[in-house]
Amino acid sequence: MNLSINKIYVLKNLTPIIMLSHMRANTSLFGHILGHNPEINGYYEMHIGYYSWKSLIRQKLKYLENHQFKENSKYLFDKVLHDEHYINCKAIKNAKVIISLRNPEETIPSIINLYKKINSSHYFATNQGAVEYYKSRLNTLLQYSEELKYRFVYIDANDIKNKTDIIFQLLEQELTLQHPLSAEYEIQTLTGIGASGDNSEMLKTGKILPSKTTTKNINIESELHQQYIQIREQIIENAKHSL
Repeated sequence: MNLSINKIYVLKNLTPIIMLSHMRANTSLFGHILGHNPEINGYYEMHIGYYSWKSLIRQKLKYLENHQFKENSKYLFDKVLHDEHYINCKAIKNAKVIISLRNPEETIPSIINLYKKINSSHYFATNQGAVEYYKSRLNTLLQYSEELKYRFVYIDANDIKNKTDIIFQLLEQELTLQHPLSAEYEIQTLTGIGASGDNSEMLKTGKILPSKTTTKNINIESELHQQYIQIREQIIENAKHSL
């Protein structure tokens, strides 16, 4: 795309959809379902922070590196899963924000299994590393929920599979979509490539499949489960809508 066309696309009025969550919380599935809708651009993790209005321009430019905006679209999706990508909640005051959590019993083993496959020497391939990441991320998401009080939707990560129709109805209402969401989606340009998101075969099927959880040989301390329960409850109290 040449520079002049790029500038025209950057000027397109799009409302950001920002999903704030953690790794292994079905966020790639969420992104592909949303990104399949003709009113929504984006489906993967752009690995950027949101510091000011300039970050919203950067979001568009990042997406335009590999895609074009849909003709009658009104949204641009991104997800932020790591504390290293800072969110200035004032900078996304006009965004549609979704916060999502998954329980530690499923999340911790999934993180460990992922990193054992892609980089077995990574700290997150250990129980301690995965737990530290998860604890830190829970606290960060709680902080964001307080700063964004009553301006975000909360969704349990597994509900996209377990309560699909209800979740679709919630999101369609929140985003005032004219086109319904679909449980089937297209494989996109960056699906499963590099650091853009989940590279599992389940995602590449192009449809919602039942969860496959692995908790073998992973000891989740009751303290961590209790932290998840308490933070989840507090985030729900701060949410505009939740189930």
